[in-house]
Amino acid sequence: MLFVSAENVCKQYGGTAVLRGASLEVRSGEIVALLGPNGSGKTTLIKILSTLLVKDSGRVKILGHDLDKDERAIRSLFGYAGQDSDRSAYARLTVVENLRFFAALRGLRRPEVDVQIEKLARSFGVESIVGKLHMTLSGGEKQAMVIMRAFLTEPSLVYLDEPSKGLDPITASRLRAFLRHYVAEKRASILLTSHSLAEVDELADRLGLIRNGAVAFLGTNRELKSTVGLQGILEIPRAALTAAIEASLARTGARRIPNEAENEWQLVGIDVNPARLEAVLQLLREHRIDGRCRYRPVTLEDAFMHHYARLPEQVERLSRD
Repeated sequence: MLFVSAENVCKQYGGTAVLRGASLEVRSGEIVALLGPNGSGKTTLIKILSTLLVKDSGRVKILGHDLDKDERAIRSLFGYAGQDSDRSAYARLTVVENLRFFAALRGLRRPEVDVQIEKLARSFGVESIVGKLHMTLSGGEKQAMVIMRAFLTEPSLVYLDEPSKGLDPITASRLRAFLRHYVAEKRASILLTSHSLAEVDELADRLGLIRNGAVAFLGTNRELKSTVGLQGILEIPRAALTAAIEASLARTGARRIPNEAENEWQLVGIDVNPARLEAVLQLLREHRIDGRCRYRPVTLEDAFMHHYARLPEQVERLSRD
C-alpha cells in the first residue's frame, strides 16, 4: 500500500526553482531516506508533504487523501519532527506539559498521553528531562522532545527531518532501534532526511537522491552502491605508491579516485571483474606492499560522492597523472 505518492512536485522561492518535478513513493512498512547536499530541496519536499508549505504544482496523495482537497484531514494522520526544535515547543512549559498540550490538540486523553510519554522517554533514555522547562534543555534534549512529540499519537506515517541532529551517540542509537521496531510493529512508514550516511545505511529500506530539484534515484542501498560500478576500494599508502607501481596498476584497469581528505592514503577503485581484482592483489604482493594496503567494500558515502561530487568525471586512469 502506498502511504505517500508525490508526482512532479514543483516549488519556487522568489523565482528560484528548488523542486523541479520531484516524484516519490513511500510504501507501508518501510523507511525511506532522502539524500542530497544542503539546499537540494529535501526539507522543502518534506514540508510540502506535511502541509507546512504549499507546492506550486504537482499531485500528492497522503494515506489515500488528495493534498489539494483533504489538507485538514491529512494533518491529523502523520507525525512530524523538523529541525527547528526551539520553535517546536513553548519555552516556559516543561517537556511533559508541552507534550500533554500537543497531544490534547490531537484529541488524546490525559491518562493515555502520560503512558505514551513515559514509554517514549524510556525508549530514548531521556526520562530525566520530562520535568524540565523546555528553555533549560540542551540542543539534543530539545531534539529528543520534538521526536517524542512526533510519535505521541502512534501515527502510521512519520516525517523526520535530520532526526539525530544534536543527539549524543547513545540516544541516537536508541532512536535508530526505536524506529526499526516501530516500523516493524506498526507496519508504519517513515520518511527521513539525514546527513549521517552511516545512519541511513543502517535504517533505510530505500533511498531517494534529490538532484537538480528532482528525485534522480529511488532504490535500495545495495542498488545505489552498485551504481558506482566498483567492486571495492583499495587504500594504498601514498608513500609506497611509486610511478612504476602506478603504471602497473593502470594496466590492470584499476582506477584512481580523488581523495577528498587528501591524507596519506590513495584510493584506487577495483571494478566488478574478479580477474582484475586478483591482478591488482598480485601486483601489490610482487612489490611487497600488500600488507600495508587496506581493502573495503563500496560504502554509501562512496555512492553519495559518486553522484554529487561527479566522481565519474573525476576518476582518472592512473596513466594520465
